[in-house]
Amino acid sequence: MSDQLAPGGDESAPAFNVETVPAPASDAKNPRDLANFLTDYRNKRDAKEDAPAAPAEAAAEPEPIKDAAPAEEATSEETTTEAEPAAEPTIEPPRSWTKEEKAEFATYPRSAQEVIARREQDRESALRKGQNEHAEKLKGLTAKEQQVEQARQQYEAALPQLLQTLQEQQQGEFSDIKTMNDVEKLAREDWPRYALWDAQQKKIAAVSQEMQASQQRQQEEFKSKWSEFSAKEDAKFLELAPEMADKEKATKVADSSVALLKDLGFGESDLAKLWNGEASVSLRDHRVQLLIRDAARYRDAIKEAPKKIVAKPVAKVQRPGTSQSRAGDDDVAVKNLENKLTQSGSWKDAAHLLMAKRSAR
Repeated sequence: MSDQLAPGGDESAPAFNVETVPAPASDAKNPRDLANFLTDYRNKRDAKEDAPAAPAEAAAEPEPIKDAAPAEEATSEETTTEAEPAAEPTIEPPRSWTKEEKAEFATYPRSAQEVIARREQDRESALRKGQNEHAEKLKGLTAKEQQVEQARQQYEAALPQLLQTLQEQQQGEFSDIKTMNDVEKLAREDWPRYALWDAQQKKIAAVSQEMQASQQRQQEEFKSKWSEFSAKEDAKFLELAPEMADKEKATKVADSSVALLKDLGFGESDLAKLWNGEASVSLRDHRVQLLIRDAARYRDAIKEAPKKIVAKPVAKVQRPGTSQSRAGDDDVAVKNLENKLTQSGSWKDAAHLLMAKRSAR
């Protein structure tokens, strides 16, 4: 506690704070004890003034609010509100776009990217659907085309027999009609029979025309297939025999081959037709059998050639001034005759060898 007093008892003068000090303990009897007591009091007072004052709000706990949400729920809501939103996935540009267009696509707003990606996906789906439908149609058309082709081949194969049947039928029914005079007489005297004969003639002519058309179509189809076949086989031949790419070597081999085939009995016309696919030849043909035999012999000779190569004996080198012994000459002669007999197998060489061995003894 402190009282406010004016100096000199003047109430108009400024007031001073007068601090009230508690009474000292009863054991403080002399002035020194009172001075110590006063010093301790001031130190404690200064320490209390320097300490920070606790806020009023912390002193009193807040009263709980009625109908308030649980603390855990409030914390959860605060966490959800404060959490950062998840990053949206990147939209890929259309695969069919170029590198520059894809780079430009990255600069578009996300709303524009979504529209473009959706439209591109719809377009690809429609395209795949159309391709699948087209493939199914092609499968159906292919099956139908095969059926039509098979029916056409059967019909064309039956045309010669049909034509022959019609001709035999006409010869049986109209055997008396042989010349134009007979036809004119038939037209004047028997009109119904003439109409039947004329219908038969037209039918034969129609079948003949269809058969000629089918033959022409078959020839054109054969030429197309033969051209494809010959190109494919020539490419295979050059792959297996690359030396034939040289025109000079190819010409030389071709001339030799033609001469060989002519020696076996093939003529110029035969070779031309066979080369152009206009004729065929069987392996049972005697000329083909001879050709195969010669080729087999040539291949066997090539395989056996390394086995027949025998090193020639080399005579011993003598120093100048020395004479060669008789025994050395006989040995060389015997060795040469043995090699010769091995290669020839002749009885004459065997006799010579025997005589040489006897003389060497």
